[in-house]
Amino acid sequence: MSALLRDWDSFDVYLFDIDGTLLHCSDAVHYFAFCNTLESIAARPLTLEGVTAHGNTDVGILRDALTLAGVPEEAWRPRMPAIREGMCRYVEDRSNDVCVSVMPQVHEVLQHLARRGAILGVATGNLRRIGTIKLQRANLLQYFNFAGWSDDFEFRSDVIASAVAGAREVAGEHAAICVVGDTPADVMAAHSNSLPAIAVATGIYPFEELQRATPDLCIHSFADLLCAV
Repeated sequence: MSALLRDWDSFDVYLFDIDGTLLHCSDAVHYFAFCNTLESIAARPLTLEGVTAHGNTDVGILRDALTLAGVPEEAWRPRMPAIREGMCRYVEDRSNDVCVSVMPQVHEVLQHLARRGAILGVATGNLRRIGTIKLQRANLLQYFNFAGWSDDFEFRSDVIASAVAGAREVAGEHAAICVVGDTPADVMAAHSNSLPAIAVATGIYPFEELQRATPDLCIHSFADLLCAV
């Protein structure tokens, strides 16, 4: 594991992943939105079995599930705007069933960074309307000034790049930016954009596996950060 070249709370901008990093969803609304969408495309029941969802994007998950099921790309890619709309509408119609729990010390870390003058953003594989519902249900949306969503991107590195562009608009071209996530994919996407990454082991990936992705800082939970304040 390498080390951050500055104090963890001294960056100008932070880009936070949502699922597994800021919050955990205990419901299956988002999952069944995928299943409903996949069935509408393939004309047969499909699930996400065999698909890597954690660290992926919503569009990437759909792509991987359809590829695994042998559905040709020309059968779904031209329909992607309507597919995104259908997924979002499915979740919005069931937004009251979305059950989220905030990860430990998330509020404290976000408040600490805000007090220090940091600009907080989201960089997530969620579609915008779905991710917004999750943040609203967790009472976290108010912390964030901008976001990078997956609506137009299949790959997490491109989501990060989009969020970086938003960060530069808000904080200036030379702002120091840090990515915070819970998967090796978050770390790789950050590094592919020449950004440092803090990996937090609050998702499905254990601390040791995150370390192997060589984040600039690896922590067990956000409590580890607050201990250093």
